[in-house]
Amino acid sequence: MNDRKIKVVHILEGFLGGTCTYICNVLPHLAKKGFDVTLIVSLNRCCPDAQTRISELQLSGVHVHVIPMSREISLFRDIRSFVIILWLLSRNKFDIIHTHCSKAGALGRVAGFLAGKKVRLHTPHCFAFMRCNSRSKKLLYLVLEKALGKITTRLLTVSRAEATAAIRHGIVPSNRCITVRNGLSIGQSYPNTTISEEELATKTSLELDRNAQVISTACRLVEYKGVFRFLRAASLCHARNAVFLIAGDGELRASAESFIRENRLNNKVRLLGHISNTERIYAVSDIVALCSDAEAQPYSLLEAMRAKCPIVATSVIGNEELISNDQTGLLVMPSPANIAGAIDGLLASRAKRNEYAENAYAYFCKHHTLEKQISELTEVYRTLIKD
Repeated sequence: MNDRKIKVVHILEGFLGGTCTYICNVLPHLAKKGFDVTLIVSLNRCCPDAQTRISELQLSGVHVHVIPMSREISLFRDIRSFVIILWLLSRNKFDIIHTHCSKAGALGRVAGFLAGKKVRLHTPHCFAFMRCNSRSKKLLYLVLEKALGKITTRLLTVSRAEATAAIRHGIVPSNRCITVRNGLSIGQSYPNTTISEEELATKTSLELDRNAQVISTACRLVEYKGVFRFLRAASLCHARNAVFLIAGDGELRASAESFIRENRLNNKVRLLGHISNTERIYAVSDIVALCSDAEAQPYSLLEAMRAKCPIVATSVIGNEELISNDQTGLLVMPSPANIAGAIDGLLASRAKRNEYAENAYAYFCKHHTLEKQISELTEVYRTLIKD
C-alpha cells in the first residue's frame, strides 16, 4: 500500500446542488494530496454547467465515468445501473468506495460489498426519510438505510446533527459514524457597508434599484427547500424597497412563476434560475434566507457566512448546527409569518446585521474552511486503509 497511491472512487446520482459543490471542491484537492481519484456519476439530473465542471474535474486529475442512473426507483433502470457500477468496481482495484445520497448510496454500497471492497463509506447529504412528507416513504427509506447500514464500513456525515439522527434511528452504531463537516475556501468577503461599483453593476444587471433592500435565497426549487415558504414570506414582508431573489432552478419553477403572478409579486420577487457564481448575488444581499424543512449542512449558508451576509434560517436540523440564534443569525420556526417578521426586524437594524455577519464569518473561518475538511477527510481515508 505504501508504494502506490490510495485509489478512491466517489459514486453520485444527481450532479447538482450541494453534492455537486462537495464533489467539485473535494475531489481535486484529494488528487493534489496524492490520491488516485475516480468519480462515477450520472448526469440525468445535473446543473446547466455540468459538462464544464466535469471537464474541470478531469483537468485536475480526476477520472470520470458518466453512467445512467435515475433518482426514482425503477427495477429495470436500477439493475442496469447496478451492473455497470459492479463492473467498474470489479475491474478496478479501488481501496475506498465513497457513495453519496440515496440512490448511489444504495447501488454503490451493495456493488462494493459484492465486489469484495473492504472500505465502503457513505455520506447521506440529508437522509431521504428526514426530508420527505409521506409517512409511508419515510418508513421505507428508513428501513432501507438500516439495511444498508449493515454493509457500511463507516457512515461519513457532514454534520453532527446528521450523525445523531443516524445513531438514534439505528442506522449505524456510534463507533461506525464519523463527522467531517463541509468546508469552503476562504475566498473574498463583502462587508455590507457602502455599495461598491461591482455591487452597483450587479444590481443594474438584475434591474434592481440602487437603494433596494435585497433578500436572497439560493436553493434548488424542490419541495423540501421551502420555496413557497420563502415566496409567502415575501408577500408578508413590510419593508420598503425590499426585493426577494431566488437563485436556483428545479421542478417547482413553473409553480413558483404562477404563484408570483397570482399574488402580484412580479415587482417584488425575481426568479434568477441557475446561478453558477452565487458570490455576486450575496455581494448585493442585505439578508440571505434559507427556508427549508431539513438540511445536512447547507453550502448556501456557508457561502453566505463567508460573504458576511446576515442570515435568517428555519430552525430545523442542519440549519441549527450552523446558526446560533441571535449570534450568527436568526433561527425562526418554519412559517412564512415568522420568516417575514425576522426579515423586517433585521432590515430595520444595520447594527444587528453587521454583528451577525461578523460573528458568522468568524465561525466559518474557525470551523468550515476547505483546508480543514480535506485534512480531516484524508486522515479518515488513511486510517481506514491501515485498519
